[in-house]
Amino acid sequence: MTLYNDRADIFDGNVVSHRGQTITDIGSSSQYINYINNVFESKNSKIALVPNNMEGRPDLISLAAYGTDLLWWLIVEANNVYDYEFDLKAGTQILIPQI
Repeated sequence: MTLYNDRADIFDGNVVSHRGQTITDIGSSSQYINYINNVFESKNSKIALVPNNMEGRPDLISLAAYGTDLLWWLIVEANNVYDYEFDLKAGTQILIPQI
């Protein structure tokens, strides 16, 4: 599995209707859920603090941690982020999954 792609190119999604639009929901696909569960079952994560210049920016945290901004979704999943600006404030302790 090549993780350094957009997650839509990595995981199959479920085609669903949302507000009258047809979308591909990757987050509810079994392939994605299995991958996320395997990452977190390994308990192989580092603890970090969100720096001032990366507040609310999981893409920049991903770039610093993995060398690519495309793995932002791992940061979001690992930390149960719902609202980037609220959940990723500067100084907040977060987990960085090691892949």
